[in-house]
Parts: sequence; structure tokens; C-alpha cells
Amino acid sequence: MKTIKPKVNKQVSEQGTPGTVEIRMYCMGTGDCFVLRFFKEDSSPFTIMIDCGSCRGNKIDFAPYIEDLAAHVRSHIDLLIVTHEHQDHVNGFQKCNELFQQITINNVWFAWTEDPDDPTGQAAELRKKKKEMKSALNTALKMIQDRQEAFGAIIESSPFSAVLQAGRDAFVGGLKSLSEINLDETTATGNETEVKALAGMAAVKKLAKEKNARISYLMPGTTVKIPELPGINFHILGPPVDRKYVYMDGKEGRDVYRKAMDMGFSSYLAKAFTDHVGESKKADIPFNREFVLKTQDPVYQNIEEIYRSPDNNWRNIDDEWLMGAGLLAIRLNSHINNTSLAIAVEAEQSRKVLLLPGDAEYGSWESWHAIKAWEKKGSDGKKHLVEDLLNRTVFYKVGHHLSYNGTALEKGIQMMPENNLVAFATLDRRRISEGWKSTMPNKHLLEELTRRTAGCFFIMNEEEIASPPSKVLDPLGDSRYQTAEKNDGSGPLYKQYTLDI
Repeated sequence: MKTIKPKVNKQVSEQGTPGTVEIRMYCMGTGDCFVLRFFKEDSSPFTIMIDCGSCRGNKIDFAPYIEDLAAHVRSHIDLLIVTHEHQDHVNGFQKCNELFQQITINNVWFAWTEDPDDPTGQAAELRKKKKEMKSALNTALKMIQDRQEAFGAIIESSPFSAVLQAGRDAFVGGLKSLSEINLDETTATGNETEVKALAGMAAVKKLAKEKNARISYLMPGTTVKIPELPGINFHILGPPVDRKYVYMDGKEGRDVYRKAMDMGFSSYLAKAFTDHVGESKKADIPFNREFVLKTQDPVYQNIEEIYRSPDNNWRNIDDEWLMGAGLLAIRLNSHINNTSLAIAVEAEQSRKVLLLPGDAEYGSWESWHAIKAWEKKGSDGKKHLVEDLLNRTVFYKVGHHLSYNGTALEKGIQMMPENNLVAFATLDRRRISEGWKSTMPNKHLLEELTRRTAGCFFIMNEEEIASPPSKVLDPLGDSRYQTAEKNDGSGPLYKQYTLDI
């Protein structure tokens, strides 16, 4: 069992009920920013912060939340956990960097995939793959946008031009929304062509060094104990070391709703977008060589005249290959989500568990159950430790904003208890891309969580949620729940719940 001796600020002290944990979710838009305060016997809280970001917003938008956060933690964080490199989890560190400069940070945890000195080389290989896919996505988006005018001319003669244009617009909108999360803002807007690490991730790494924080890169299958937080175990679930789990999809109807995303196809797409101007090689062509059209053959001399006439332009498939960028973007998104630092926090005495999975998708959830070191390590000596932890989960930070692929079924939610569960979901449909509204929230997941929590389920903003959990249980009737509105009345500042642990 690994023990990390953190640097501790002895000056931070605040009255609280010993044996409780106070969980605060900042409502800064679809994205994660949590503060957990564990109150011990001496009433001095141990403060943990997890991520800071949102899909939408600038420095002015974010400032009220971070200013309140700084006051709430008394300008000190014992442990900062950064789950993964997506804008909605890290861009706040860059946008509000000046405010974070005023906060002391003793310890910072990253996933092993961020370790610059990983001796196996696997972390570097995953980062290289991520950069290649980001570069391909960036190139694809630029090519599609550059082809917009030409596409309009091509479909002009089609009786279905309006429908074709609407479909393309919807596709481009979805592609842009995924680009906003995965690409640095200067890259995503086309101001720069170089694909870089997200500014938020760079900012938090720099911040950790400037604060002289103790930095740890954590591996799955390890259990971390912190001397200043006795009786609490941090079981590191993910990200997986085996790459097959990074790209794994769930089985339809049992694990998640299956999506058609073949890894081999995505690899071809990435190569096509990053090397589209080069001469094709035999291995790069998706059909047999004999089917390649040889325009110099006399048989095909009039092919241009026949199939390139204005009346037939709309039948051409010149741009069709570009539509594969959608699969590439989704695959990149899943790749990064499955490198989330996922943690189960266990209280030894009460045996209660807080599940904090970042945005881990099905592949990561599946990998937790395959950790050999935890076989038959459950409390009964028979179950896998992960199944046992899920059975004892009393708090679940819902993965990936209530989407279909952020929560496993058989190996996830169906192992969690009923009527003894509290859940928080970081979804605000007012501040999210239109294209995501068709998948967030997933209706079935929303219903299942509402049932299992008996309504003790708090969504960042319930506006535009057809059947919100508050219809089952009014949160204001629970003394353990607190909320505060922003000064301008534009919505909640935070939502908070206190658990006995």
C-alpha cells in the first residue's frame, strides 16, 4: 500500500462536524470543478479540489466561482486532483490563473499517462497518439470549412440541396463542439496551425511547480494513504495501462449503447488527414488496387464529361471522405476520457465509498474489474475489490455529464446500492453545444440514477431537464444540502452536500 506524505498547511482551521465530508460542485457550466472538505476529530478540514473547467465561458464568466472557491478553502488546497486533459476540466486554471496564484497548493495528483518520466514509454506513446489525432482533427475541420463554398455549388442543382446543406451544417457543428473540448482555443479558432497541449493543462502543471507542490503520477491497482487524512484509502482505478481498454466500446444493451467506431478505420482517417497531400500507398487504399480508376486509360477519357456535368455535380463524393472526421473526433474524445484519473475514496471505519471517475468511459470501467492485484480482495474475500467498492458507494460523481458512455451498466451503476446513494452531475444544458443536447442527459441513465438515489441526485442546472430529480425529492427539504445563487441572479453558484463518512 502506497503512502504519500503530503505537505500540510497547519494554519487552515474551520469548525465542522468530525467524520463528515462536505462536497461542493461549482456550477460554472458543463464541466467539473469540485471541492471536498474532510472534517477530522480536531475539526481541521483536509481540502481536496478536483479539476476546474467548463465547456463555455471566459475569464469574466469563471471569476465569481473561483473567487468563492478561494474564500471557501481559505486560500489553501491540500490536494489538487487533475483528472484529464479536456477543456471542460482544465481551462479554468488558465483563464483564472491570477486567482490561483493566490492559493497555496501542497500536493497535485495526475494520472500516470501524464508522467514525463514514465519508464515504460507507454505514457509518451499515448501522448504521441493523442497529438496525432488532434492534428488530424484540426486538419479535417479546416478542410471541411475551406470546402464549404465549393460544397454549396456542388449541391445547388440537387432537389435535396436544403436537406444536404442542413445535414452538413449539423455535422460541422458537432465537429466544432468536439474540437472545442479537445483542441487548444487558438488552434480550434484557426489562429494557429500547431497542435499544442491545452493551455489549461499547461497552466496547472506550471502552477504546481511554482507552488513547489509535491506532484504524483498514479497507477491503477494502487491504494494511497495520506497520513494527514487517517482512515481514508484512495484506490486508484484508472486510467488503464493496457491500451486495449483505452479504445474499448461497450456491448449494446448490456454495457452502453454501441457506437460504430472502429479503431482501424480511425487510424486510416488520422493518416488521411495528416498526409492527404502525399502519394497514396498500397496499404492506405481502402479497396483492391484493381479498382483504382486509371484516368489515362482511353476507356475513361470522357469520364469527366459524363460525370462532371453541372446536372450531376451533386452526385459526386469528393467530400464524402471528410465526413469520417466525425468518427475520428469521437475516437479522440473517448481516448482522452479513458485516460481519466479515476479514484474510489474509501473510509475504513464506515466502509463508505466516494466514486470519482473523471469522465472515464466504458473501456476504463471494464479495466478496473481486470486489475489482478485486487482479485478476491473484497471485504468478503470472494469479490473483486472493485465490485465490492461499487457495492458500498454512497456518492457518485456522474461521469461525462450524464452521457450514455460515461457510466457502465452491468459493471458500474447496476453494482451500486439503491436508496443509499447520492449523485452529482455536471450538466448545464444552457451552456453546452446544441449537438450535445441529443445525448446529454441520457434519458435511461437519468431515470436509473433518480431511482437509485431516491431523488438525492443534484444536476448542475435542471433547466431543460424533462424529468429532473427534484420532482422526486425537493433538495431544499434536506438539511444536508446547501446552495447559493450568483450575485447577479443568473443561476446557482454552487450546490453542496454533506455526508457522514
